[in-house]
Amino acid sequence: MKVIKLTLIVATSLLTLSACTNTPEECDPSIELNVFSKAACKMSGSYDKRIEQKEKVLIDEKATNKELNAIYAQIQQQQKTVNASKAQKKAQLAKLNKSVNALTANLKQKAAGKSGLLKQIVEVEQQMQAVNNSTGSEMDKQLEIQRLQSKLSTLQQALGL
Repeated sequence: MKVIKLTLIVATSLLTLSACTNTPEECDPSIELNVFSKAACKMSGSYDKRIEQKEKVLIDEKATNKELNAIYAQIQQQQKTVNASKAQKKAQLAKLNKSVNALTANLKQKAAGKSGLLKQIVEVEQQMQAVNNSTGSEMDKQLEIQRLQSKLSTLQQALGL
């Protein structure tokens, strides 16, 4: 009986001592542990601490994911705005081109027989083609075409129209 009692005391002491030495990281349920280690993890509360740690990490990761999704949504909204603005600028440029082309055609017709003015109108027309074929921004093109439009207005005044 004394041997069993002594064995039980030693086993309990070992279990108690080993329970103190197991950390939550060592108590990974996916790793095969011996009976004493499992008991130590259970008694020391390391399994519970590990679960709490993993739950905290999960909550932090969910919060980070939520923030990143919000940032992504903002970026998508900004992209839509930029694309809409870009399309609007292209439409304005196309409208301006149409207006200037109509003015150029009208001035060519009115300048028939006046080679000096006709030459200037053709030069403006060539400059406009160069602007439209350039790789500049829509805004830069628009400003250059407006400058050419004012040049055509000056020629229009010279024709007395």
